[in-house]
Amino acid sequence: MNFKTKAFAILLILIFCLSILPTASAVDYSIPYANVDIQVYEDGLINVYEEIDYHFDSSANGVYRDIPLKRNQSVENLRVYVEGAYYDYQIIDQGGMERIKIYLYRDAAKTQKITSGTDVKVYLQYDFTHVVKVYNDVAELQYKVWGDEWEEDLGALDAVIRFPDDTKLEYWINPAYSDAKAKWSDGNLLISSDGVSEGSYVEARALIPLEELSSSTPYAQHINKNAGDEIRSMQKSEADTQTLLSTVGSIVNYLLVALCAIPLAIYYKFGREPKTDYQGIYEHEPPTNDPPAFVNALMGGFGKNVGDLDQKAFQATIMDLINRGKLGVDSEDDTEFTKTTFLTVKSMDGLERYERELVDILRTYELNGRISFSYMQDCLREENQARSYQDRYNNWCQNFKNDYLPEEVFEEYFDQKGSDYMMYFGIGALILSIIVGALSIFIHFRGSFITTLFAIFFAIVGVACLIMPSGIGGKYTLKGKLYTERWDKFKKFLKDYSLIKEHPPESIAIWNQYLVYATALGVADEVYKAMKLHVYGGLDNPNYTTNDLFMFYYLGGYNHVNSSFATASSTISAANNDSIGGIGGGSGGGGGGAF
Repeated sequence: MNFKTKAFAILLILIFCLSILPTASAVDYSIPYANVDIQVYEDGLINVYEEIDYHFDSSANGVYRDIPLKRNQSVENLRVYVEGAYYDYQIIDQGGMERIKIYLYRDAAKTQKITSGTDVKVYLQYDFTHVVKVYNDVAELQYKVWGDEWEEDLGALDAVIRFPDDTKLEYWINPAYSDAKAKWSDGNLLISSDGVSEGSYVEARALIPLEELSSSTPYAQHINKNAGDEIRSMQKSEADTQTLLSTVGSIVNYLLVALCAIPLAIYYKFGREPKTDYQGIYEHEPPTNDPPAFVNALMGGFGKNVGDLDQKAFQATIMDLINRGKLGVDSEDDTEFTKTTFLTVKSMDGLERYERELVDILRTYELNGRISFSYMQDCLREENQARSYQDRYNNWCQNFKNDYLPEEVFEEYFDQKGSDYMMYFGIGALILSIIVGALSIFIHFRGSFITTLFAIFFAIVGVACLIMPSGIGGKYTLKGKLYTERWDKFKKFLKDYSLIKEHPPESIAIWNQYLVYATALGVADEVYKAMKLHVYGGLDNPNYTTNDLFMFYYLGGYNHVNSSFATASSTISAANNDSIGGIGGGSGGGGGGAF
């Protein structure tokens, strides 16, 4: 079974599953229990009290708590207390996020970090402004008592939300599939859960009659619209959807086999790759001299269509310009332990259009003649800057494709006929599922409910066929297959440190070339590590400071470019907080971890 067959099978199996790979923590710890107490005041202010238990199975420097802040929100009057260790703490404003970093020590002099077997209880208390929303007809509290950004599972949760009046309110617990339980008692909403897994959350949402609040609510967010009915409808829809999905779960495996026949047929007819005579196990040198962005475009994968560029193409082009001496790398000490990275434009001579456009994008963030990544991050926290950056990046990708992969060139490498058929099937599946679903709902007959489920699942299969990468439905031509096979073997070579050690390049120039193409292929870390050990002896050889490309990676420039896309995306998604929040769109939440 080749890669594409496996990819196709996995994609269909995961239609109902979203796999989130957890971020590994350098500290081994658990969170057995958390208690959250929230007081809602008549002026719209809320006071949050958190009690979080930590058990450490390794040594640790401390823990941190991230509190997301939406527009105009602020955390004030913060108080921190710790049982089980001596402590210091600092508050770090991360732009849209307040990080409370708590350093833990086992001695009063605060010189020794805590060790394995330590149990620590952290208490946080703070006022939170502009969380309560006041509409024309009702007020609303939508708050995550436990957020989805924690590094570890939570063992058990108890939470209480205290409202200004004893009158029972309308309330909901989100998400609907959560096992958290809630009950009303004397003006308090009591919430409990036997555990919250990493990446999950527990959100409370309540409608508060306006008469429970004072006439002046300076600490609330005021929105000039009616919202009660819309919120009720939204919550009812969520509950109905979850009930339906629970029912579908028992039969989905059987339907999957039956309903995947057509996409499978399309794949076997049009998606199987041609066989080549290529017998190479590894490629020890870049197989072609194409620009790294061109290589990136032709290499497909999950979530990436053949012919499309992604962020790695942007990063690789920056590194290629550094390697060719068109961009220079500079840095200066930021703190005792960190440096700020800069780029300088040395020459624009001989650059292609896509390279000049990339430099123009970077020059937007120039300070005193140097492109500053910290300044870039600050700019991208503003909505208009984030949107402009994303638009210019999208235009850069499209212009590169127009110049280097026009349709007649692309067809030499890739046959997307099968991908087109997948798209047609997806559209037809959606239309047919709507018709069948409507008939099964409005015309009652024996088994109509099962037919409705069939229609829903058929629609999901249709959507999957619409969004799957073109490399699954379509196929490479013989030329394209040989091209990607050779680059795949080069990628395999770069990932295998023992092979690089056995067949190292003879010059720094070739090592740098490796690093550029490794970036386009998504394996830059492996080459950087090999380069650091094999060429610079773990940085014992000071000559690395004269290699701008290596220094760019060493100083975190590669990660800064990654962060710019994440910051822009986060800014755009959080730009408008004046709308009614969707399920899981409440304030608070966030997460934390240990370090």
